[in-house]
Amino acid sequence: MKSYGNTGTPITMDMGGWNIYYREPHCGGNRMAFHKTATLLQAVAEFNTIERTSGFDTPLRIERMDVFGNHTDTWTMDGRYGVPRHTISNRPARKGRRARKGRRVH
Repeated sequence: MKSYGNTGTPITMDMGGWNIYYREPHCGGNRMAFHKTATLLQAVAEFNTIERTSGFDTPLRIERMDVFGNHTDTWTMDGRYGVPRHTISNRPARKGRRARKGRRVH
């Protein structure tokens, strides 16, 4: 018997996470922070509360990592309180239903 949480998935299931890339103003250079939350906005909120990443405004690049560590999507933000813009999707395209040519079914 599997044990399920409120989401309908097994409790032990890893749901991936978020890599947040930012520019550190004091020492310079690019830095990364990994957050294991359910949504993009929760990851940004958690990023904003960490002491080492608070107190300065920086452009953000946010990458969604799936269960297997594959990069699936990318968002950018002009600042930590900006609006996320979806820029890249590395997910395979879904194939829709196609009608057969030359055949009519009545």
